[in-house]
Amino acid sequence: MQTIQFMQAEHERRFDLLWRRLKPKQREDAAMVSMLYLATGQPQVLERFSDYFFPDSGEFFDREFLAEPYPSPALEAIIHLIVQLYNGRTTITIIELIERLDEQQMSLVLEAIKLRAYGCQMLQKVAKS
Repeated sequence: MQTIQFMQAEHERRFDLLWRRLKPKQREDAAMVSMLYLATGQPQVLERFSDYFFPDSGEFFDREFLAEPYPSPALEAIIHLIVQLYNGRTTITIIELIERLDEQQMSLVLEAIKLRAYGCQMLQKVAKS
């Protein structure tokens, strides 16, 4: 099975900063880790996500996160997918992803989906700390 790759060094750094603040059990939770992977992939998404996710407690206020206006159709799709990966409380269709995302965003999304499906062992980066 292939490992998940980070889009660039800054993506990995942003992910690592949040991941290290999680409780040990949460670091192994595929829903939590896939959500973090996707949210840290683009600074504009992370800026909004940071207002609603608290890594020290693991709390995520997903309804409030979804309630804010979206800056673009692509970011709207990514924001909905973050919540979908985390707890399934929203719906985003495959066709919406195809129509709204550029190639780089689609790569990010597909990696996050693989991470959610196959678990944290897919992350090349995540060494037990």
